[in-house]
Amino acid sequence: MAHETTPHNEHLANGQGHAHHSISPATCLLVFAALVIGTVATVWTASMDLGVLNTPVALSIAVAKATLIILYFMHVLYSKWLTRMVVIGSFFFLIVLFGLTFADYLTREKTPEIPSLYSSDPILKQQ
Repeated sequence: MAHETTPHNEHLANGQGHAHHSISPATCLLVFAALVIGTVATVWTASMDLGVLNTPVALSIAVAKATLIILYFMHVLYSKWLTRMVVIGSFFFLIVLFGLTFADYLTREKTPEIPSLYSSDPILKQQ
């Protein structure tokens, strides 16, 4: 019985022999430095009063840091298209969930804060 050899392409198609891309130490240090700068920026902007821009600025810094972590430390940048689609689909689903949550919150009926303020009873007004 002859020994059959499997072509090299077939091994790669089955996921065997797949070499993982390694990130250089210089790239790791640059990403780490960017994350440290992002953390310092987060703390610095949290101490400032930006008015209505507080939340958008904090979220944009957080999204930038999360993107760096996902792309480099989770190796999505060098992954196959299916892994990238799963990550993109996960973020799309998260956006849908946030959208539904905010839609529910913003469309709720407003109720009086303290019902006792509207009472004519002086004892209830003191509480």
